[in-house]
Amino acid sequence: MKATTAASRAAAAPVPLRANREFRLLWVGQALSDFGTSMTALVLPLALLSSGYSTSATSTIGTAVLVTAMVLRMPAGYLTDHYSHRLLMLVADLARLVTVATVAVWTYLDRLPIALAVITVVVAQVGVELFRPSQNATVRRVVPASQLGTAISLNQARAYAAGIVAPAVAGVLIAASMWLPFAIDAVTYAVSALCVLALYRPLRRTGAAPAARPGSHADGAPGQGGTQDGSQEAKAEAEAGDGATEAEAEAEADAETGGGARGAVPDGGTKAAPRERFLPRLTAGLRHVVRDPFLRTLAGLAAGDNFAFQALAYALLLGIGREHNGAAAVGLAMSAAAVTGLTGSLIAPFVQRRLRMQTVMAAGPALAGVMLALAWYTGSGIAFAAGYSALCLLTPVNGAVFGTILATTVPENIYGRTTTALGFITEILQPLGPLTAGLLLAYLSLSGTAAVFALAFAVLAVVALMMPSPPAAPDPETAAA
Repeated sequence: MKATTAASRAAAAPVPLRANREFRLLWVGQALSDFGTSMTALVLPLALLSSGYSTSATSTIGTAVLVTAMVLRMPAGYLTDHYSHRLLMLVADLARLVTVATVAVWTYLDRLPIALAVITVVVAQVGVELFRPSQNATVRRVVPASQLGTAISLNQARAYAAGIVAPAVAGVLIAASMWLPFAIDAVTYAVSALCVLALYRPLRRTGAAPAARPGSHADGAPGQGGTQDGSQEAKAEAEAGDGATEAEAEAEADAETGGGARGAVPDGGTKAAPRERFLPRLTAGLRHVVRDPFLRTLAGLAAGDNFAFQALAYALLLGIGREHNGAAAVGLAMSAAAVTGLTGSLIAPFVQRRLRMQTVMAAGPALAGVMLALAWYTGSGIAFAAGYSALCLLTPVNGAVFGTILATTVPENIYGRTTTALGFITEILQPLGPLTAGLLLAYLSLSGTAAVFALAFAVLAVVALMMPSPPAAPDPETAAA
């Protein structure tokens, strides 16, 4: 009996992340891809400027990225919930590989045309929007619930590490030749694609958010599970599986229930239940966010945080950058912010186990508000930069906390659509950030601008403390039953 109990405990113990083959493949592939992408983001505008284009023309690539992201965010979630995660990630990597490789060859042979640069950033952003929710859904499947916070923190850490290392490497490569960073980026996409190709079929993770009980809403309304009946549960399983299409999911659902999803007719035959239209299916995640009090409040607060964060970043860039030796000061401030972001990613698992979610959410704005109030009182640019670094330190902690909550509470069949709907809502105000920073600096000094930001972050901290508690994660034994 004792031997059996010990064996059962060993079988139930989760495999450490370092020994989790699927997570390791995803992490390594994306670490290299993030490094290459960070280099391209820096080098592409420089390549256009060196080709003789004006700064206003070069700035169009930033607009193209923003527009592409906003248009594709929610459709990408729909695709994640209905098609193979591995297939979507492969398509994203291979498309980006082809475009970046084309840029490398073109830059080697001739000056880079701006049309090709715009196409490249659009394809790159399409790849990001396809890859990110599919990767998140795959991590949810291959990582046990107890390790999700650590896994999300490690994923954030790799992005910050790439942001620290890539600019220095890019500078060395540019000195040798402008086309080299693009060529290396293409190689990193190839490696990432190979890592994705090497993944096993993603399995449903232990302790995942359970499918709904009979009688609950199909679009996953808060507190009601997320599917309509047993056939819908089978369909959710099939939809998220590797290689499954919607038609295959329906066939599997019917096979599971013996056609229970169909209605009886007087002559003893069956007729197909009416199929939900595309638009309601596309917006299922958005409706789930709107109906859930916690997600609704989180979306509004995060939208305010992201707007203020973006505005503060541009206020730092423009306000300190216009001073004597401002470019060097801005570069130092951004490097420091990247280091604090990496630190925040590493401490996130420790912090989220010991602090309430509301406290974690309020800590970043509160600390930034204190530093910016100091910048207003002293007129110190260093204190202003410290306020930005404070946000960068605690933003990854927030990301780990919320990523874990979403991965353990959102119904799996609408997980992709819910996370992308949240991303769409929380980032919708970001384009106004640079404009706001410019207007503040046009009418106020840097210290006056710091005072406005200090007040704004104080308000956000108070609102965060008043947030409702997140829904409880389902008990694995209850979910299995």
